[in-house]
Amino acid sequence: MAGQLDPPPLRLDLRGLPAPQPMEHILARLHTLQPGQRLVALTPLYPAPLLPMLEQLGFACDARATGDGVCLVICHAADRHLLDAPAGP
Repeated sequence: MAGQLDPPPLRLDLRGLPAPQPMEHILARLHTLQPGQRLVALTPLYPAPLLPMLEQLGFACDARATGDGVCLVICHAADRHLLDAPAGP
């Protein structure tokens, strides 16, 4: 429906959890996202093992260190056909 706003992001503060709990929480919650909704998580470490897993599950993800020992992770469902399509002319 045109003009419809995406649902607010699902926010998770996972900074106080030891590995691998932040990864487990993110994986568990991704499948609860509504269409167009993003998951925004704060993690204590850069989630290098998580990123390829998310891609295989069909999620686009961006992870960035914030400079204060925290990593910001943003994920959303990706249209695999669009991501895998060759670039246009």
